[in-house]
Amino acid sequence: MAKHPGGRPRKYNNEQVTEICEKFKKYIEDNAIPIICEFASLNDLISQQLYDYPEFSTLLKKCTDKKQANLEKGALANTVNTSMAIFSLKQLGWTDKREVEHQGGVKIVYGSKEDEAL
Repeated sequence: MAKHPGGRPRKYNNEQVTEICEKFKKYIEDNAIPIICEFASLNDLISQQLYDYPEFSTLLKKCTDKKQANLEKGALANTVNTSMAIFSLKQLGWTDKREVEHQGGVKIVYGSKEDEAL
């Protein structure tokens, strides 16, 4: 009986992974605002499968970086729908809330003016 190394067996062999990588690279190059789910759909993949393979991690980051940069540029130049750009950028971790850090203390004095006279 052969020993199984553990874990779930890979759905794609090395040749298929290489083929998907090449298609993904081309997709990123050909699209101004690449969308991971769109690539997966066009290639009959489930987007989560791309995250399950370490071979795709660099391409996923490149795709996200290009999307983020072009959404930001497009929103600033008013060449993309600004509301949609904001929505998409928030999904990538952007935020529009203001973080205010308060320094200093609060002095609480108990008593009345009559107590000060004593």
